[in-house]
Amino acid sequence: MGFIGLALGLLVAGAVIFWKHRLVAPIYEAFLAVPTPILQHRSEKGAWPADFDLANPPEAVGAYGYGPVRGAVAKTGVPGAWRFQNRGAEGRPAVVFLPASFDPETVRVLQSVDERLDDGDPASGRFRVDAGRASFTLKAD
Repeated sequence: MGFIGLALGLLVAGAVIFWKHRLVAPIYEAFLAVPTPILQHRSEKGAWPADFDLANPPEAVGAYGYGPVRGAVAKTGVPGAWRFQNRGAEGRPAVVFLPASFDPETVRVLQSVDERLDDGDPASGRFRVDAGRASFTLKAD
């Protein structure tokens, strides 16, 4: 009987880990992909692009290999809007995700993204989760 309980416990734990990974990984990968064309624009033009919706990038950014970004953003399992803000978190350029629903499950997923992407504290670092959004501050250097 103990073996069955142990097996069921491991099965449930595995399912929870799989479910969490299934939601976290695509958002994490999108936050990794999005900065590349924006940073290339910054490097070549000497300035950050104006604010824009990542679903509809301006030609100036789209010219820097934007295809992988569009694919990464489309694969996220949490509905919401993705934006680049020239003056995002703390007045610095940032990639911002505005989830359609900012419920406890979404907050947990975004906190897990923070653990993989930054310092694991949603209130500090380059990746922050607050006020119904997740924000990843970009660095030019």
